[in-house]
Amino acid sequence: MPSSFSDELKPAATPHWVLVVDDEVGIFRIISESLVAEQLEVVHAKNAKDAIIVVEQHKKEPLLILLDVLMPGMDGLTLARKLGNRLKHSKLAIMSGHMTDLSWWPDDLREVAFLAKPFRVHEVMTLLDVARSEYDLAP
Repeated sequence: MPSSFSDELKPAATPHWVLVVDDEVGIFRIISESLVAEQLEVVHAKNAKDAIIVVEQHKKEPLLILLDVLMPGMDGLTLARKLGNRLKHSKLAIMSGHMTDLSWWPDDLREVAFLAKPFRVHEVMTLLDVARSEYDLAP
């Protein structure tokens, strides 16, 4: 794997996984620690390029992808568009501490979930519940 990947938590034989794309390792740690009890593999990519590689390397689509808006290289909005066109089952959620006024949100991403930083663990868990229900219902 590329050297820009940081920690990866892998519970034994989990059917689902979550991808966190954020250049702040602290955000990944908060999310991964909150999902430990959920028996999910939680993977971190520090940028969009690495996120695309991770998605391509996994046989199964992620259950949930949490994307930061502001990252080096490709921004999270562009990555959401790319992944949204490619993935049919995954729930996408964009995270930002800067873009909290959703009236400025791009029209083509209005269906993508939004998580304002700083967020609470229960907000991540709610997104996870929605992702599970949508993933299991997807054709």
